[in-house]
Amino acid sequence: MLLSAALTLPLVASVLGQAASYAPRLVDCPTESLIERTGSPLDGSQSLQADEAAYITTRRSQVLPPLWTTYLANDTGYNVSQLMIEEPKLGIATSGGGLRASLYGAGTIAALDSRNETNLGGLLQLAEYTAGLSGGSWAVSSFAMNDLPTTYDLVLGQNGQTGWLLDMDILAPGGILGFGDNDDYYDILTEDVRAKAQAGFPVSLVDIWGRGLSMHFFNGTTESDFFDTNSLHDQGLLWSSIRYTQNFQSHAQPFPIVVSTSRVSMEEQITGNSSTVIPLRNTVFEFTPYTFGSFDHTLSARIPLTFLGTYLNNGTAVNSSACVNDFDNAGFVIGTSAALFNAVQNEFSSDTFTNLISTLLSDITDIQTVDYAVPLVSNILNSFFGFVPEGQGSAPFESNNNTVLEVTDGGENGENVPLGPLLVKARELDIILAIDASADTDFFWPNGTSLLATAERTRDYSANYTSFPRIPESPDEFVAQGLTTRPTFFGCNITTNGNVSAPGAYPIIVYMPNAPPPSGSGYLTNTSTFKLNYDPEDVVSFLDAAHVNGMKGFETGDETSDPQWPLALKCATVDRARTRAGVARSEVCDSLMNKYCWSDGVAEILTNYTASTGGNLGDNSNGGGTSGASSLSALSLSAVAGLVVATGMMLMA
Repeated sequence: MLLSAALTLPLVASVLGQAASYAPRLVDCPTESLIERTGSPLDGSQSLQADEAAYITTRRSQVLPPLWTTYLANDTGYNVSQLMIEEPKLGIATSGGGLRASLYGAGTIAALDSRNETNLGGLLQLAEYTAGLSGGSWAVSSFAMNDLPTTYDLVLGQNGQTGWLLDMDILAPGGILGFGDNDDYYDILTEDVRAKAQAGFPVSLVDIWGRGLSMHFFNGTTESDFFDTNSLHDQGLLWSSIRYTQNFQSHAQPFPIVVSTSRVSMEEQITGNSSTVIPLRNTVFEFTPYTFGSFDHTLSARIPLTFLGTYLNNGTAVNSSACVNDFDNAGFVIGTSAALFNAVQNEFSSDTFTNLISTLLSDITDIQTVDYAVPLVSNILNSFFGFVPEGQGSAPFESNNNTVLEVTDGGENGENVPLGPLLVKARELDIILAIDASADTDFFWPNGTSLLATAERTRDYSANYTSFPRIPESPDEFVAQGLTTRPTFFGCNITTNGNVSAPGAYPIIVYMPNAPPPSGSGYLTNTSTFKLNYDPEDVVSFLDAAHVNGMKGFETGDETSDPQWPLALKCATVDRARTRAGVARSEVCDSLMNKYCWSDGVAEILTNYTASTGGNLGDNSNGGGTSGASSLSALSLSAVAGLVVATGMMLMA
């Protein structure tokens, strides 16, 4: 449990880490306003919250410089001291996609972790931010809440970790015939949620879902006490208690962010031919260890996370004794980011699942004490009721008339990789690793849909204050060019002297899609989003496969990995800092950036080459998590890179 990881901290930290129960509590309101405006994105005045800014500043000045110096030594052809005038700034985004995304994200993070025998140079240790959404938020939060153990310790339950216990199904951990165990399991979940309802707060299916997730991704439940109704199961663990872990206190871990999105009403959900559930224009929310809110121009405001669930009218508490604490339950936060029930309510896949959901909804109705709760989304009393964002004249926040803020799965607007918060100019990131385990195709592989959604949202709703690099124009182009089989750099070149905060500037996006194994056969990681349990052997195989995929880069000749891939990634990581320092690209980095960077100029070459090698994800199915042969003829980019260099094409972003 978190408390054992914080024993060296003052006692008050441990007390704050675990609330007495799952139920929030009412407290006196502070004298200062709970709403803090982020500044207007329209005039470039956005700023970080003070605690976040202090964390990042300390991490940049005291923790990261020696790590960067070690990472950059020797092989890039640069003078490291020149690059460190304004050091690189890195973020990692981990997509949604249920347990598939959690495992793929964790396995890829293993490839970024310097503590593993094979790694890409310790980019996990160098990252300033990690953002997770839905299944990705489960992994990001589990790492942060458990004090940043290694992937294999965390997931498999080694060296003091309890493990994710993924052989216990999230909805029916006792198995189809384990009626007694399943009854005990749901008694544990519903009794916790009942306490919240009896305290006068709205509850929904997401509360039960979040409590179930807690029993896997945090450290308060073991295999031996999983069905024990007398055990606590981290029912009072707060997401804000990440601040009290040792690695956070020493600024030794990336700053974590969990992403969700706003739904105005059931009627507002998109139906028909649209591929999204929530409109792209809706506000994207972020949970940080300190705040809840959004940098989107539709809101541009936040509240302290410790006061999440406090109802405010135009920024003012309606009752000075009715502010809320302990609403940021850790399971509730990651359940909110993965609150997909409203999106699949008409698509429950089996009678068993339908009956279970119906039973749970009936249980929720029985324990509900208020009449304004919304059953299939996360219910958060609206701190932004009646709120008008800065710089918007009389234009209100879209949910400013809702007593309950309806918050849903962060990927329901199509942005399944949580890039938005990492594109915020105030965070000044130079490069973002986009780990994509989406299930966009018929066989559950990603095809660039999420990046296209972010590009569209940036263009149509955020163009005045943020930017996104040029990318292919459709999922078909991503597939046709082989970009779904290997890592690719987008946005390599900008004309703002490396200043990522300047208008029109953007970070380099390193797209790292879930893909079949490089050898053409092996464990396939394209399992269903609705697969809610994995055998221990499958967990190890999945992590290993994701780790290998993260390490492979572009295949070269008969090799299953590119030995230059770690160096290519290093060149991309420092490229904005290099530009800021006025240093020309070194010969080796120029060659590798040409090899891995995408531009319109290489699109046709990539398409022709992919077609000639038979690169196609459409034929790659999975065996429900078992090993199987892939029909993919994996793409080698070395010949393509040679053609690009030979024809002298300029790889402009």
